[in-house]
Amino acid sequence: MRDPDNTEDAAMPAVAAPPGVQTGSEGAIRVACASDGGEALNGHFGACRWFLVYEVSASECRLVDVREADDAQAEDKSAYRAALIADCQLLYVVSIGGPAAAKVVKVGTHPIKWPDGGSARERAAALQPVLAHRPPPWLAKAIGRPAEARVRFAYTRG
Repeated sequence: MRDPDNTEDAAMPAVAAPPGVQTGSEGAIRVACASDGGEALNGHFGACRWFLVYEVSASECRLVDVREADDAQAEDKSAYRAALIADCQLLYVVSIGGPAAAKVVKVGTHPIKWPDGGSARERAAALQPVLAHRPPPWLAKAIGRPAEARVRFAYTRG
């Protein structure tokens, strides 16, 4: 969590829901974005200062948390960071190594690399039309759609 008394955190965006407030709209997913400041998607998984957590649904995209990635005392820094975002279905990063990506997947989060970075909010909001229409099966599962609704092709015997 960000510290409101720390002047270095002043460049971080305001959070829509105070820490500890239960969020989780039906049909929504959480997207963690690796950031080194502001609402930018510009961080490497193993070195970013914060994870911006957005809740994204077909109709809304909002910042719900800013998590400081203070892993100085962690024995396994990648495992610590993966646990920090374990409640998120997606992770957006500029870069992530193979072993770290495996630890992220192990906690149930799907890492996606955006090498050019950009606006974290815009990247997260780009999921809205995908969620509104026909998300791929893995994403449909993440938003709680039943198995029957995730079938993309019908099998017919001919």
